[in-house]
Amino acid sequence: MHPLIAFYSGTGTDHRGRTLSGILAFSNTELESCHDYIQWLFPLKDPSPFNPEAPVLDDELIADFRRQPELQAELHRVLLRMTQFFGVSLRETPQGFELLLPANVADLHWMTPDNHNHRRLSRMMASLKLLGLETHVSALWHGLQQLVVKHPQAFTAATITHWRLAADGDGTGGI
Repeated sequence: MHPLIAFYSGTGTDHRGRTLSGILAFSNTELESCHDYIQWLFPLKDPSPFNPEAPVLDDELIADFRRQPELQAELHRVLLRMTQFFGVSLRETPQGFELLLPANVADLHWMTPDNHNHRRLSRMMASLKLLGLETHVSALWHGLQQLVVKHPQAFTAATITHWRLAADGDGTGGI
């Protein structure tokens, strides 16, 4: 079994011996300060320059995620934890999903230009798109667009481009 599938299935660990459930149990402070888990939660086709131990997606892994409901459910669970970390939430609607923003978005810790979490969001959308959660990506992108319109000072043009490419592109997002 591929290490990423084992990790997502609850039978394996990441390169540091952490389980998926263990990472999802991190406090928000731990999620903010630790930088080598996101590549396991949201893998891409290209190797990570920041975490060379992270898995890299290939066509077979992508197909496995897309066809196995258990992996899709775990990916959804991971996304819900990360949206909670970002101070937003994802709600299922008859049309798909909707990103719910808090009343006071100025309190969100990542609402500053060039915040490293902007790259995490790019990675998340690109990975989710590759792995079959396109409706989730649409909801994230729509919610992020709302934030950009309401708080343009919090985002650089490069960030917005990365998000657009991740949401609308082929899943690489230019990351």
